[in-house]
Amino acid sequence: MRFISFRTTSVRATSNPTRAKGARAALVALALIACAWLPGSAFAQGVLMGSADLDGDNVAETVYNNGSYITVRSANGSSYNYQVSTGSWALLYGNFTSVKDLDGTPGAEIPINIGGALMVINHNSRSSYNYQISSGSWAASPGGITDLNGQPGAEIAIVTPNSLRIVDHRARSTSSQPMSGTYAIAVHGIRDLDGQPGAEIPIANGSALRIYNYRTRSMSSTPISSGSWAICNDPGIPDCVSDMNGTPGAELVLILPNAISVYSYVTGSMSTYNINAQYAILSDGVRDFNGTAGNEIAVARNDGHINIIYPRTGSLQLISGNNTFGTWWSLLNYANLDGVAGDEIRVRNNGTARNYRIYPRTGSVMAE
Repeated sequence: MRFISFRTTSVRATSNPTRAKGARAALVALALIACAWLPGSAFAQGVLMGSADLDGDNVAETVYNNGSYITVRSANGSSYNYQVSTGSWALLYGNFTSVKDLDGTPGAEIPINIGGALMVINHNSRSSYNYQISSGSWAASPGGITDLNGQPGAEIAIVTPNSLRIVDHRARSTSSQPMSGTYAIAVHGIRDLDGQPGAEIPIANGSALRIYNYRTRSMSSTPISSGSWAICNDPGIPDCVSDMNGTPGAELVLILPNAISVYSYVTGSMSTYNINAQYAILSDGVRDFNGTAGNEIAVARNDGHINIIYPRTGSLQLISGNNTFGTWWSLLNYANLDGVAGDEIRVRNNGTARNYRIYPRTGSVMAE
């Protein structure tokens, strides 16, 4: 079960033809070296960073780090250099996964942290743009390079110590949402929460759950708890943010001491299910167990029993392991074992080494 819990070369003039020919060759070589470091046609290659279609011709270009320049080499052998920074710089996320379509026109763009600003290279127009971000520390939120407004091209969600900033490269603009206190974006939770085009950004901010909607430029705030809590944000539970009630827009799962809450951004409602025990959501345990619209949540309790939460109906099911899978068991897998819509759960009693099938729709348990 899975528990939830940043040498100088010189050339002399000479009347000797052989020496003159050598001098001309040396000058040509020097010219080629110089050209390699000028914007435009390039000859240097550098350290490979990655490849992607950057100009919309459906053929990938390769991108190289050349110190203070980035070189883009096309499949036909032509190259182009972009001056980046004489100081330190890095691709967002530190790797090529941040290279995406940011403006809705053919070809991906290259986003680069150059210190206090974000630089975006548009190779399809042989141009670059700088957006001032912060003189202090900042970073793109993991999962935050995505469509936030329903328009072509991804926006970039950027975290600074006191604000959430959105770079909209399609509009060549930035916006800032002030934030106070400690806050954390649910990086695997930036998804469509309202059934409208574009994803929303869920944020744990002290004792409040906040949702930022860039499409409407609005921020909602819902009080949660003065104690410990978290937005379910585990990549091992990929559907922690998903449709759980059968209506458009994903719901959020909130982890609280001895309880789980499910929040609907569409309605603004919060439903809390008391587990009354220490617990862990099963690995990949947010899924369809009953064949009806919306996912359910499978929870392992520290007393060995299992709870299934049904957000669509607001009910909580207890499945006892007494005389079957017991209190010491392991999750094997999920499968549709009866041909009826909805998954069953296969577990293994670690004490007896027997396997069991759990049927959430009926609450029954059968030995294999």
